[in-house]
Amino acid sequence: MGVISPTETLSSGSTCKQGEAEAVVISTGSHTFFGRAAALVGQNDDTTGHLQKILSQIGSFCLVTIAIFVLAEILVLYAGFHYQYRRGLNNILVLLIGGIPIAMPTVLSVTLAVGATQLAKYKAIVTRITAIEELAGVTILCSDKTGTLTTNKLTIDRDSVKTYSHFSSEEVTLLAAYASRTENQDAIDMAVVSASGDPAAARKGIRLLDFKPFNPVDKRTEITFREESSGVLKRVSKGMTGIIIDLCTRNKSNELEAALERDVEEYARRGLRALAVAYEEVPGDDPQAEGNGFELVGLLAIFDPPREDTKQTIEDALALGVRVKMVTGDQLAIAKETGRRLGLGDKMYPAKVLQDGPSSRTNHSNLDEVILDADGFAGVFPEHKYEIVRRLQALGHLVAMTGDGANDAPALSRANVGIAVEGATDAARGAADIVLTEPGLSTIVHAIRQSRIIFQRMRNYSIYACAVTIRIVVCFAVLAFTYKFDFPPFMVLIIALLNDGTIMTLSVDRVLPSNTPDAWDLTEIFSLAVAYGLYLTASTYVCFFTC
Repeated sequence: MGVISPTETLSSGSTCKQGEAEAVVISTGSHTFFGRAAALVGQNDDTTGHLQKILSQIGSFCLVTIAIFVLAEILVLYAGFHYQYRRGLNNILVLLIGGIPIAMPTVLSVTLAVGATQLAKYKAIVTRITAIEELAGVTILCSDKTGTLTTNKLTIDRDSVKTYSHFSSEEVTLLAAYASRTENQDAIDMAVVSASGDPAAARKGIRLLDFKPFNPVDKRTEITFREESSGVLKRVSKGMTGIIIDLCTRNKSNELEAALERDVEEYARRGLRALAVAYEEVPGDDPQAEGNGFELVGLLAIFDPPREDTKQTIEDALALGVRVKMVTGDQLAIAKETGRRLGLGDKMYPAKVLQDGPSSRTNHSNLDEVILDADGFAGVFPEHKYEIVRRLQALGHLVAMTGDGANDAPALSRANVGIAVEGATDAARGAADIVLTEPGLSTIVHAIRQSRIIFQRMRNYSIYACAVTIRIVVCFAVLAFTYKFDFPPFMVLIIALLNDGTIMTLSVDRVLPSNTPDAWDLTEIFSLAVAYGLYLTASTYVCFFTC
């Protein structure tokens, strides 16, 4: 943590690395920052049971169809034909036994289980099997940035190095590596040493005489070394730009300070942190002696780089009709720079918009329009991510959410499909429906394609199940009305078993995934089922008439 002011509020779970202070507890339990996030995980909502709702409607269609023809048989057979109770009941049982799609739960469970096995080959472990069906219909993918879209490892952007002396950008990077620890490294020292190409180069050709590690007061590191090739003592310091420029006496000028300020502001607009590097030579052989004066030699840009496959994954997702939105707790400038590098766009909004609504300078009339139009949001808290997902669902979208931290758990739990990336915390994995076991997001695209294949199989089965119901109830009702035909209930049971055994092969049916998100069009399914069912009825009637 940084320096704490007397009026600052600390969140629960904060860690004090140095010093002591008195504080007043103002919130506990679910009222704390962490507590609010924990309370959101697993809350009841109206998005659960999406597949169950669809199957319930399909089952209702079959039951209503059966009920209509059962009622017709009761009226015709008993009131019209004056059947005995037992004879009429046998005909009614034919419709009940043959018409109800008793294999529907089994077939769909097998289909989803086979799909989960296939997804496991792509290193995606399914923890809620019905999430496979919902993933096929996902229209918006919300993703955390740090550790998900990016590597969560600080890196020096070598293409953005600024120089202010005769040293080249490669030499500035090497000097910064000299002024870094090679053991027990912090994140910045590790990034600087790695930027030199060869970690061994940070101590190659020099003899370390004195090293001052980073501390919160000085805000810089400093090394004094002897260059083995020339025997000259040299000193390098790297750290915050304001601290380093105050050290420099040799080339310091108003023009240099103005140039440094412009470069730092440019980095800030792009969401990059600046690290200044200064250099001086030390006369004589005393490493503690004063040098000939520091000069500012360069400025390094530090950022969290995107994963190698992230940009391609986003392009593939867009090609499949899935829009990607970034939600991150980082600053707005960092979010925009990451969005620019990934091709997401730069229509990023701060979390304040989620609280205060759209400003008068935008063309949006309400918050829902802002959320739908945005490429991402920055500076968000767990409850903000949760609210974004909830509002998108309220607009009729099926939403997937990817994340890796405990702060992502509420949104992962709320989303139709929560996806925990490789290396995620236990909290994120526990709230997710799918857990990735290898780095990168390319697995998500494979999972979307595979889920759409599974969806097509489920759709085909639904049409077939409804068509078989139409065929049996209409065909045998017409035969009973026309020829007073009595079909043994046991034979209908055999037909139902043969039908159900055959259609279980649909779980491995060869189908092509769609290029757009799938959705259950029940009107289309019922229309096709009626058409196929009447065709099968006609063919069965012709066969019976011929026989």
